[in-house]
Amino acid sequence: MHFSLQHLILIRHAHALTATVGQADFDRELSTPGISEARSTGQWLQQQAWQADIVLTSPARRTRQTLDGLQAGGWSLPAAHFEPRLYEATLGMLLAAIEDAVQAQPTARSLAVIAHNPGLEYLLVHLSDTGTLRWQGMPTAAAAVLRLNENMPLLAPGSATITGFHVP
Repeated sequence: MHFSLQHLILIRHAHALTATVGQADFDRELSTPGISEARSTGQWLQQQAWQADIVLTSPARRTRQTLDGLQAGGWSLPAAHFEPRLYEATLGMLLAAIEDAVQAQPTARSLAVIAHNPGLEYLLVHLSDTGTLRWQGMPTAAAAVLRLNENMPLLAPGSATITGFHVP
């Protein structure tokens, strides 16, 4: 099957509050600075004219709120798919979730992933052509835009080049 995917946009959730006593990590909310971070990243993505045909989001509260902040910053997105595999995801879980989404929508040209570390950093290192690896990790609300090499298998090691990186 041929896929049209050309770009991946990886976004780490914005800064979240520390869990309160008895609160599950899954239910942590964004801090006030985190809300501003998400809006800033949304503004940058909109200003750079990046679009996403598919949006995969961890169902955790802080990633849902990051999605809201990205949109409040002006980034227009299609309805998000809340993907349970993105919470506490390993590299393999992230790759499988992306591959499944692309197979379900093979004409998609761009896919955004809103998730957590360390999985996003592992994914970025896995996909990046080492010659373009010029980032300092994935701080909160960071966005990495990757261009996929059409001459390599989808999601193969080293199959992408970082074309944009933003830290609010």
